[in-house]
Amino acid sequence: MAEKTATGITRRGALAALGLAAAGTASVAAAQRRATRPSPLRGKRVLVALGEFSEGLETYYMIYRLREEGAQPVVAAADVKPLQLVVHDFDPKYSNYTEMLGYKIATEIAYRDVDPGDYHGLLIPGGRGPEEIRQYPEVLKLVGHFLDGNLPLGAMCHGPQVLWAARPIRGRRMTCYAGIRADLELAGARFVDAPVVVDRSLVTSRGWPDLPEFMPRFLEVLASSTASAG
Repeated sequence: MAEKTATGITRRGALAALGLAAAGTASVAAAQRRATRPSPLRGKRVLVALGEFSEGLETYYMIYRLREEGAQPVVAAADVKPLQLVVHDFDPKYSNYTEMLGYKIATEIAYRDVDPGDYHGLLIPGGRGPEEIRQYPEVLKLVGHFLDGNLPLGAMCHGPQVLWAARPIRGRRMTCYAGIRADLELAGARFVDAPVVVDRSLVTSRGWPDLPEFMPRFLEVLASSTASAG
């Protein structure tokens, strides 16, 4: 058993704390190195469109990858408040995915205050958020701006629900979560069962297991875009 120190902390615990501190320092240093390297994404502003119970892993992964590349993610929702995210997972005992409460996230701007011209790209994570936000005229106008202008737009899992609510998608090559494939095909899109599908500036994906394939392709589209934002 580890011997206790005068403060009641074990030596093992102290060593563990030192290890965590060193790891944290290394992470900060790595972030600083990334912040100073040249990046075609530096200064690009990307709106991340959320609703209540958007998928947490998809949301945070997207945001952190944008930050790592020097882009500026801006989190939008119906109102500026802490928003509850969820965790969707798969358990062989059930025929459908499971849902648990996840982290919360601070939102930065309400949809009614968004000027789409201020952003170079748009991301829509999955979960149940898309089902909510496709009911807002402001969101449909926002999504329409990116689709009409062939601007970088990424939608994952249930995210494409917002796309066919905003604009006709007939003939577009897309993917989505398998559970809404029928909806996508009834809307006229060509479903492709792949981790990521790129159709001009539209990037779609099936769900969080495909994040390592999805984000690099979205970042490529974002980097190659000539769109300017104020």
